Amino acid sequence: MENTKIYIIGSGAIGKALAVFLKLENKDVMLVRGSVDNLMESSEVISVWDNKNQTFEESITTTTFSNLKELNGIVLITTKTFANTKIAEKLARFKGKFSIVLLQNGLNIEKPFETFENVFRCVLFTTSQIIDNGEVRFKTVTASPVGSIDNVNEKLNEIVSFINTEHFTFREEPNIQHYVWNKAIINCAFNSICPLLEIDNGIFYRNSEVAAIAKTIIKECVNLSHKIGLHLDEIEIEKSLLLISERADGQLISTYDDIRKKRRTEIESLNLEMARLAESIGEPELVPFTKALGLTVLEKSKLSLLENSNR
Repeated sequence: MENTKIYIIGSGAIGKALAVFLKLENKDVMLVRGSVDNLMESSEVISVWDNKNQTFEESITTTTFSNLKELNGIVLITTKTFANTKIAEKLARFKGKFSIVLLQNGLNIEKPFETFENVFRCVLFTTSQIIDNGEVRFKTVTASPVGSIDNVNEKLNEIVSFINTEHFTFREEPNIQHYVWNKAIINCAFNSICPLLEIDNGIFYRNSEVAAIAKTIIKECVNLSHKIGLHLDEIEIEKSLLLISERADGQLISTYDDIRKKRRTEIESLNLEMARLAESIGEPELVPFTKALGLTVLEKSKLSLLENSNR
């Protein structure tokens, strides 16, 4: 895979950080804007500041789908999950051979890509945020697992080896659904409690009372997982939440950052997807608190968007 091209769909904080770290290792990488089209190809100097206070800087080519004739290589999707249907429609128009890796958190986000071959899911154990001066603040907790959504792992090893970098690390995971659910539950806590309290990710590590609120969400979602045949460990998830909170202290969760910047959030693929799943099996009473916080975040997001549109 020496000359394989990497297309990163989404030029947000995760996409920019990953592009810089891949370019540092001499990979042929390009950022593709997921939400706009018909813009000229350009180069952008991106600076990334990691959790060791090191700064990395690279010039990254940025383009749009309309400038691409075909796709051959690896497509890494880092956009918001609500864009997946439109991105799948765009990718379906391209000739060429490419594998897709979804670097997104949430439940059932892979559904728009069911007709594609070689689709993989990555569960992110990193946080990334664009700060006021345009730099990207990046922190990693541990290597992010990557696995096949259809249990066909023929290309998994070479893809993970190719995209793995010194600072943004990946590893193979044969049982990716276990991690998808674990991280989705953790994100249900972070992406609802932090925006509503208007606080950074470190709050669970610093404050036991807020951690107790998160444990209520974890308990509800673990009970739901048991009902659908997944046997997750409540204590394991609680420990992971506290570890992420400690290592991401001072960082803002994406949903809170989106609300602050008056952008649409991904809460529908987290708390509200948990609620939808509970309703689909006829047991909506399993996740009432998780759903209530999700609906509150959704309304807070709508008010933020309305305020922005009225300006």
